[in-house]
Parts: sequence; C-alpha cells; structure tokens
Amino acid sequence: MAKVDVEHMRLEEGEDSKILKKRNEKEEEEPRERWGNHIEFLLASIGLAVGTGNVWRFPYLAQKNGGGAFLLPYLIMLLVEGIPLFYMELALGQRMQLGFLKIWSGIRPWMSGIGVGQIIVSFQMTAYFPMVMCWCMYYFYLSFQDPLPWTQCQSNDTCCPEDKSKYFWYVSTLQATSSISDTGGFVTPITICWFIGWVFTYLCLFKGIKSSGKAAYFTATFPYIVLVCLFFRGVTLKGAMNGVAVFFTPDFERLLDPIVWMDAAGQIFYSLSVGFGALICFGSYNPTKNNCTRDAFVISLINCGTSVFAGVVVYSVLGFREATLGTPVKDVEGGPGLAFIAYTTAVAEMPLPQLWSAMFFFMMVLLAVDSEFGTIEACIGPLQDYRLFKKIRKEVLCLVVCVALCLLGLPMCTRAGLYIFTLWDSFSVSIPLLFIGIAQCIAVSWFYGLERFSADIEYMTGGPPNIYWKLCWKWFSPALITIILLASIVKQCLQPAGYSAYVGCLDYPNRPGNGTEGWVETVPFTWWAQILAAIMVMLPVLPMPILAVLSLLKGGSFLKL
Repeated sequence: MAKVDVEHMRLEEGEDSKILKKRNEKEEEEPRERWGNHIEFLLASIGLAVGTGNVWRFPYLAQKNGGGAFLLPYLIMLLVEGIPLFYMELALGQRMQLGFLKIWSGIRPWMSGIGVGQIIVSFQMTAYFPMVMCWCMYYFYLSFQDPLPWTQCQSNDTCCPEDKSKYFWYVSTLQATSSISDTGGFVTPITICWFIGWVFTYLCLFKGIKSSGKAAYFTATFPYIVLVCLFFRGVTLKGAMNGVAVFFTPDFERLLDPIVWMDAAGQIFYSLSVGFGALICFGSYNPTKNNCTRDAFVISLINCGTSVFAGVVVYSVLGFREATLGTPVKDVEGGPGLAFIAYTTAVAEMPLPQLWSAMFFFMMVLLAVDSEFGTIEACIGPLQDYRLFKKIRKEVLCLVVCVALCLLGLPMCTRAGLYIFTLWDSFSVSIPLLFIGIAQCIAVSWFYGLERFSADIEYMTGGPPNIYWKLCWKWFSPALITIILLASIVKQCLQPAGYSAYVGCLDYPNRPGNGTEGWVETVPFTWWAQILAAIMVMLPVLPMPILAVLSLLKGGSFLKL
C-alpha cells in the first residue's frame, strides 16, 4: 500500500493534477457532505438504480424478446456495458470528491459540456418521471375503497363492460382526450397528487444527503418486503406457474434479431441510471478510501436480480388472470399498461384485493421516489461546487429546483397528460444519455488516461483494475453504446415516433368517427411535438460541441490538462 500512496503522491504533484488541486482547494474552503455510513450510500444507490422500470418494463421486454433466452443478451450487456460504466462513475466521484461539472472541466476545460449535458438531462428526466409516482399515489389512495373502483361501471358507456380496468384508466383516471393537441384542462385528482408528490420529495431532500440518506432506510428496503409478500401470494395463485413459464420459456430464434440485443443494452443502460451524473455525486460523498469495485458489483447485481424477481411476481399474477378471466398471459403492454390495466384486472379477482392493490402501488410509489431523489441530487449537488450557488442555502436551492420542475411538469396533469408523458419519455432522456455515455468513456480513457485512472482506483481500493475493465472502458463499452445510438437514430428515421391515443371502443368512440377494437390508435406526433422532441434531444447534446469549440477558441489546449 505504501508503494501505491507514493506513486499517487507523485501524480498529484505533477503537471497533470489540476483536477485534484481543485478538489483540495474545495476541501480547504468547506468539507464535502458525507453519508452517515456506508449502508446509507448502498441503500441510496440501490434506490436510485432500482425503479418502476424493473417492475413494468423489464418483464415485458423479456417476454417480448424470447423469454428466458432474453436473459443471455441481458447478462452480456450487463457485463460489457452496465457494470463498467457504473464502476467508472462511482470511482470518478469517489476519487475527485467533486460534482461532475468540476470533474469534466478539470479533465479538460473543453469537456465541461459533458457536465452541462448531464445537468440538463437530469432536469428533463425529473420534470416528467414524477408523473409515474403521481399515478401510483392515486391508485394507492383508491385501493382502500370497497369495492375497488376499477371493478365497477359508473356510466352507461358500452365500452366499460368489455374491460373495466382499461376503461377506468383511460376514462376515469386520465379522462383522456383523443389528441395531444387537445389538453382538455387539468384533471383535479392527478393535479393534487402531483403537488403532494413534490412536497414529499422536497421534505426528503432539503437537507441534502443527510435527509435523503436517512429516508433511504425505508424507501429502499420496504419495496423488497412488499415484493417478497407479493411473490408468495402470486406463486400460490391458480395458474401462476403457467404465467411464470411464459416468462422464462426460451425462444432462441429471437436471439438472431438485432432488436432483441438493442432492447437488452438499452434496458441495462437506463435501469442502472448511468449517464445522469447521480452516481458520480453519490460516489463523491464517500470517503476516498473505499472499495468502489465491490460497490459497483453489489449494486448492479441487486438491480438486475430485482428485475428478474419482479418478472416472476408480475407473470405469476398474469397467469392467474389467464386462469380466471381467459386473457392470455402474452396479451399485455409494457409500461403503464402493465401496472394500471393488466395488474389491476388480476388483483381484483384475488381474495383481499384491497390489500394486494395497496401493497403493490405503495411499492411503486417508493420505487419512483427513490429514483427521483438521486436524480434531483444530481441536479443540485454539482451546482454547489460553484461560488454563485454556494452562497444559497441548500434548503432554498432545493426549493427553487423542486418548484421549477413541478411547474414544468404541470401539463402532464391535463387530460392529454399521458401523451405529453410519452413524448418526454421517448425523447428527453434515451438518446441524450447515449451521447453522454460515449463522451464519458472517451474522456476518461483517452484524455484523463487509463493508467492515471487505474492508479486512482489502486489508491482507493488497494488493487488496480484488471485488463477486462480497461478494455471495456476504452473499447467495448463506447463501441457498444455507439452501435445502440446509431440503431436508435436509424429506427427513429424509419419509424417516426408516435403515441397511443385513446379513441374509444367500436360502440362508443372518444372522437368524431369510429373507435377501434383495442380502444387505442397509434398517432404520429404533431409538428409542434416533433419540434419539442428535437429540442429535448439537442439541449443536453449541443453543450458538448459548443463549449468545446468556445474553449479552444479562447486558447484552451485540446491535449493539455
């Protein structure tokens, strides 16, 4: 260990140490916030990574892409793409003890655009993602009614008897219009839940990691208690094993489809929350001497294990739905449709439906809240590395950010809210994160230098990263992300994105003209929605080339630290 320390002292004293000097100057001015203990860090990181997507997106993707066979590309992408980037971000934050804005500008001044992009993509994500929490809060509240409201028809609409849960979701909960251009005014219950959700988020965050770390003891652990309870209830239901069999039965021919591999890579990238900068912030609140290698493995494996376990829970319930109502297990949509239509239909047929409904939606609220905590911290933490924001109390800065994000997301509380949510979900995060992921790998591997980064890790953990990690950081991960990015762009060009508009059933349409047998119809986004989509994609991406050019024009060096 002495040898490692001596070598690292030499690095810190050399010309390539400006970023570490910035860190030391900051520590002299004001000590950095710290987790109360290592358990708080692990729980907060697990809460950040494990979210609603583990419950409603992964099971759907697995069943759609070959069942058990999907686990092979999923595991490969985890090892080549997920854990290496997760590890890189934790190690960067832990070594530099700074927010990501200072880290990237410290590696090269012209790389500051990476940090700006991460701030913007985090803001965009936290502007729309709380709507998931809002919907789940509303359903949690309704779960205490007897009978459950989605088991009854409250109108003479002939659509309702066909599928009560679907009718309740579109007509009673969302009060959905048939077009994104027809906002139709605010939906009162959803709007109330939106404000309550943001008040709760602020109360858990206003003291920084001191409050969010303590909240994680409950918000990160209780969902697992609920998930275990739902597991034992689910696997004992009639037809449960048929549902689980559908989930795991492999279709190896599907592995020849490149879309399957792209879905696996995308799910890993987004579910681990890499690219937002939150992991860098979380790592920076750890002591410098900490085994971040172990942490990266533990958190990543828990996240992916949760996805598989949640898939068993969900498909056991869908198997029960097939046994009782005759609806095929495979007849399910990913995303909100799985939670608010398929699951609610099945739970209504169980004994004590109010209990199992309340437990499920309370779990979903906590999963959404935990992911929200980490991403907002990624917005606030790096700003406080700068004197302008350092003068503002954390409570005030957090309040300003929460109020701004709350107002920005208010249009999703209208009757066209689901369509606006789909627009944000499709464009505000996915493609920008891929650009940021590539830029991070290039910045660390080619400009900060793998040898220097390896020495950092050896200094922190007592052992250098092996050749596998170096190959992933320098070659495999950026190459894979580039392929995913290009495939995503080609897919968008060949199949312009749209949204599923609620048009009503054949007998009772929700628009002038006819409804459809499935009640929804895929509609292209309007011209203004496409412009907004382009803005959301470019806002996090453009700072990288723009700030790089401006820095170089001012005399900055492309190669020098």
